[in-house]
Amino acid sequence: MDLYTFRGLEQMLSSQSDGNRVFTVVYWGFTVLMLIALIRAGFLFRHMRDPARFYSVALVMGIFLMLYIPKLLFNVTQLLSDVTQLGIRLFGGTNPPSVNYFLIPGAVAGIVLFLGFGMGMLRGRTNIKIFRECIEIPHLPDAFSGLKIVQLSDLHLAGFYNHPGYISEVVKQVNQLQPDLILFTGDMVHNFSEEMDPFIEILNTLKAPLGKYAVLGNHDYGHYFRWETKAEEEANLEQVKVKIGNAGFDLLLNEHRILALNGHSIQLIGVENWGKPPFPQIGNLDRALAGSDPDQVKILMSHDPSHWDLMVKGREDIILTLSGHTHGMQFGIEIGNFRWSPSQWNYKQWAGLYRENGQYLYVNRGLGYTGYPGRVGIRPEITLLELNCSAAQPVSEGP
Repeated sequence: MDLYTFRGLEQMLSSQSDGNRVFTVVYWGFTVLMLIALIRAGFLFRHMRDPARFYSVALVMGIFLMLYIPKLLFNVTQLLSDVTQLGIRLFGGTNPPSVNYFLIPGAVAGIVLFLGFGMGMLRGRTNIKIFRECIEIPHLPDAFSGLKIVQLSDLHLAGFYNHPGYISEVVKQVNQLQPDLILFTGDMVHNFSEEMDPFIEILNTLKAPLGKYAVLGNHDYGHYFRWETKAEEEANLEQVKVKIGNAGFDLLLNEHRILALNGHSIQLIGVENWGKPPFPQIGNLDRALAGSDPDQVKILMSHDPSHWDLMVKGREDIILTLSGHTHGMQFGIEIGNFRWSPSQWNYKQWAGLYRENGQYLYVNRGLGYTGYPGRVGIRPEITLLELNCSAAQPVSEGP
């Protein structure tokens, strides 16, 4: 890719011999530095357990993507130019179009993408947006009309280990919404329990009169680290669970809770992670529902939206499912009602609200990141869901 890109850019600069020499030194200098940094980051990622170093490794990955995705786009226009000129010559043409006819648009598009990825790291990863939805649930007890639920998901706290101000801002914005209930749908950490240490007191300041509940996501199990022993991995998971509790969340592990208000109640179901392979399938919905009242309205927390599509649809007593996991791939376009992201190639439901046969699924875009330390077009999300807004009455006065 580097060689092919260099060839195309050199063709564009062919009339500037002095500029070509400077360009050659700069181009290959950055390329060699990127290669060294990438190898180093890859080595550290597989052998580190210090969350303070996580962002440095992620930053290298971000710069890599910022450089090479635009190069790939430019390569497409190069290939189009080469194939067009070859075809004209093979069929006897004598006046093939200038290479710049193809390469200049490719270079411009690459520069735009380069700047987009840069802004995604500088600004996009912390540019929070509050998404609001009103969900009409039949047979919801009157006491819960107007219930305000804040959903949070995918914090991946290692990414902000050295930047706790972002998590403080999340907490501030949530509390300003005065939710009745706060639900966290998994991936509190990226791998390690110690990622939570700077944030336990901050997360404890989240306030909701009906409580704060959480489930585990695929990253919370620590499966993406090469542990020395299975016992070490299990001990890390136990500490993740303990620290989520220390942060004020009731962690649901294939369990349910009854939420009572003014003599009425609904049920909250929480399952462990269940996703399509290679993601773990630890969640057990039947166990979580054991002993529950089949006639009560149920809200399910399940990290991976694949679970809803494959196992929850058709269970009519589960009216609303809340998931996260996809991050909207941290890259896409959302303008008005138009939405596009590469995430939709892998997930049928990848962001926002979905309804099918009277059941709802909401997929939160997440607040953190994996891989690329930024977001382009898909903003970090706080979700405010209000139940039966048309018949809403104040459920609580808030914190």
